[in-house]
Amino acid sequence: MQQCKRWAPALLVGLFCLTACKKNNGGPGNNGGGYYGAAGGGAIYVQWATEGIQKIDMATDVESKVMGENLDLHDYWISRDGKSMLTSKNAPGTDYDANLYTLTNLSDGTIISQFKYYPTDGDYTSPTLSPDGTMIGVVPTYEDGIVIMDLKGKILHNLTSFNGKKFNRMLQWMPDNTILFCTSDGLFRTNTAFTQGNLVKQFSFASWGDVTPSPDGKKIALKGGTHIWMMNADGSNLVQVTTSTDEEAYPVFSPDSKYLLVGTNYRESLAASWLWELRIIPADGNQYNVDPDADKHVITVIPKGQTLVQSGDGSMFWR
Repeated sequence: MQQCKRWAPALLVGLFCLTACKKNNGGPGNNGGGYYGAAGGGAIYVQWATEGIQKIDMATDVESKVMGENLDLHDYWISRDGKSMLTSKNAPGTDYDANLYTLTNLSDGTIISQFKYYPTDGDYTSPTLSPDGTMIGVVPTYEDGIVIMDLKGKILHNLTSFNGKKFNRMLQWMPDNTILFCTSDGLFRTNTAFTQGNLVKQFSFASWGDVTPSPDGKKIALKGGTHIWMMNADGSNLVQVTTSTDEEAYPVFSPDSKYLLVGTNYRESLAASWLWELRIIPADGNQYNVDPDADKHVITVIPKGQTLVQSGDGSMFWR
């Protein structure tokens, strides 16, 4: 049975532990400062345990804090241009059914927009920003389908089902402001008006998910089984791009679409539910062994001045 976790034309129905792995002084990505800039540019944002949300500048390898640990935080999203952050948190006071959405300018911390959103039964929600920064798409919850709103919270579309099937918990924006979504029937893509969906791919994996498109719109990466796969945006040429003795998850493309950040040694943890280590591979369609020190082309993400591989246990972005 196909599953899409976390995350033929037809009409859309509805209203519309820190790891003990040591630094490899001879390996790529471990020469301290400036190396990562050659591998995708921009900055990596990662949520980790009690450290909150961290930012790793890829030109300098320097890590800084974007937000400290916040127990009220449901999820966050970094804009495509890296200039703003959208968060969903518990609403203050006794308004327990509300999610407080806040869009913040990352350069100075000023609030661009803030409003309350009321999902069914007060579910925790994960809001996402469209590539052009004009819309918010809410990842489907157990009760609600895909919700699309403007930056002030006005509902523009409420998509309840597709071909009679509920949406799985996944929503990813393509660069042209269309949306990738999934049901038990496979992976689909909307049009820009969110009135139709076209099949991208059906998969034979026992489980699949963590779908993510490249910023240039040409590729899609996903987790299939226990490893990472990549294909063309039209669903053609599906190839396995990671292998290891463990499990990989959460692929994220670099801003130039030439590299993939992947979570390796993906495992359960009493301290963090699930956790993983950050490594980078070329997004060239070749297969790379992401076990420690197994492949010289794999970059281990170790912030400058640290000796341990960067770990994550929540949403990751590369902007």
